[in-house]
Amino acid sequence: MSDEPSTLRSLDKITSKDVYDAAKEGDKLALKIFDFTGRILGEKLADFIAFSAPEAIVLFGGLARSQEFLTEPILKAMNENVLPLWRDKVQLVYSQLKESDAAILGASALAWEL
Repeated sequence: MSDEPSTLRSLDKITSKDVYDAAKEGDKLALKIFDFTGRILGEKLADFIAFSAPEAIVLFGGLARSQEFLTEPILKAMNENVLPLWRDKVQLVYSQLKESDAAILGASALAWEL
């Protein structure tokens, strides 16, 4: 992998947007980065499911914009690491909220419960 050509190698500072743009162009290194990130996130979501038993997990922000690269590795790792009782039962959904609205709506939902 160290010799694999990638547009990311020519950048001094790499941002998540750079990785996303490279992945959209089919850059193999960028796609491997998304696969690795998705696997780690899937493993951690499996841990979260073990103690919280959610019906769904909602991802937001940059993750929501990168869903075409993350969904498969997240679900695969999540279902490989979750208790069999929860396998294929927890939905992974991506928020459709604008980022500027999400914080306000979240705070409003908490205040509503008071």
